[in-house]
Amino acid sequence: MQVSEMPRATKTRKLGMTLVVVSFLLAGLALAQDSSPRLVTVTNADRAAVTTNFKYHARPANNAAGQALRVASVPKTLSAASIPGLPAPGFYPADLTYFGGPVVKNMVSHDVFIDCNESCWGDPGTFLKNLGLSNFIHLTDQYVGTTANNRYTLGFAASVQFPIPTGVIGQSDLLVILHAVASSFKETGYGHEYHLYLPKGVDTCFDLTNICYSPNNPSTFFFCAYHGSVDFSDIGHVLVSVEPYQNVGGCSVDPNHSPNGLLVDSTSNVLSHELIETITDPDPQNYPFQGAGWVAVSSLIEFGAEIGDICENAFFSYVPVALNGHKYEIQPEYSNKYHGCSFVP
Repeated sequence: MQVSEMPRATKTRKLGMTLVVVSFLLAGLALAQDSSPRLVTVTNADRAAVTTNFKYHARPANNAAGQALRVASVPKTLSAASIPGLPAPGFYPADLTYFGGPVVKNMVSHDVFIDCNESCWGDPGTFLKNLGLSNFIHLTDQYVGTTANNRYTLGFAASVQFPIPTGVIGQSDLLVILHAVASSFKETGYGHEYHLYLPKGVDTCFDLTNICYSPNNPSTFFFCAYHGSVDFSDIGHVLVSVEPYQNVGGCSVDPNHSPNGLLVDSTSNVLSHELIETITDPDPQNYPFQGAGWVAVSSLIEFGAEIGDICENAFFSYVPVALNGHKYEIQPEYSNKYHGCSFVP
C-alpha cells in the first residue's frame, strides 16, 4: 500500500506544536530542579579564602542585653547639641539620612539551609516570594529611586552540612559557608543576597567577642540576626544575612497575633527586617557612617538605627499584614514619606 506524504504545512505545524510541548516540559523540569536545594560541600579552598571589609548590622534581641547593645551603638561623645537638625518643619527625629553609599534596586535572595531542611524554619522561600510580590516591598522605592515591580525575587537554595560540635558557630565559619555557596552559584555583587539559616539549638557569636545569639545564656544574648557584606579575594563582594532560629524568647513574635504559627511568622518577621535593611543599607558603616546607605542620625533615641530597627515595638507584637494575599505577623518599616512606621509605600 502506498503511503501518501504529509503536506509540508501540516508537518511544520506538528513540529511547532512538538517544540512547544518539549519547551514546556523542559521549563517545568527546570522549575522543579530550581525548587530543590542544591547540595553544597565546604572545601579546603573555601576555608582558605581571604576575606576583607566584613561589615554587619545586628538586630538586637528583646531583652536586657539587646537594649544594652542599642545604647552601646551611640558614641559616648555624642550629645543632643551635636545631633544635626532636620529640614523644616523639623519634627521627625527618626527620619533616615542618606550617607552616599550603595542601595539595592533589585536583588535575588538565595536561601542557605544549614544542617536541616527548609521546614525547620517554617517556609521562608514562600515568604520571600510573597514579600517580593507585595505592595509592602514598594515602601523601599523612596530610598532606592525606582518603582519597578518584581525587583526582589527568589533564586536558588542551598543545603549545607557543616559540623558544629560545640553548638556554637562563629563568624569565620559562617563566612566559609558563604564562600562555598556563592562560589557554587557564581552569583555575587549587589544583585544577590545569601540568607544563612542556623538550626534550632545552634548559637552564633562574632569572633573574639561575647556578642552572640545565645537564648540559653542571657548575658551574651545580644542579637536575633544580622545582615552585612564581605569581600572575598577570589569572588568579590557578597551580601549576606545570618538567620538563627527565631522561635525563642527575645526574638519570636506575639503568639496572639500569629496567623501562621510562631515558627513561620517569627522567621518571616526577622527575614523581612534583614532583607529590607540590606536593600537600604547593604554595606553598614560605624559612626560617622560615611559610605553607608540610609541611617537615622537625628535623634539620640534612634541614633544609628536602620529602617527596620526604628519600627520594632517593645514586645515584637504586630498586626498581621497581607503580602500577595497571604497574611503574616511581621513588623512595619520606617517611611520618610510618612515620617513613621508603615506597611504601604
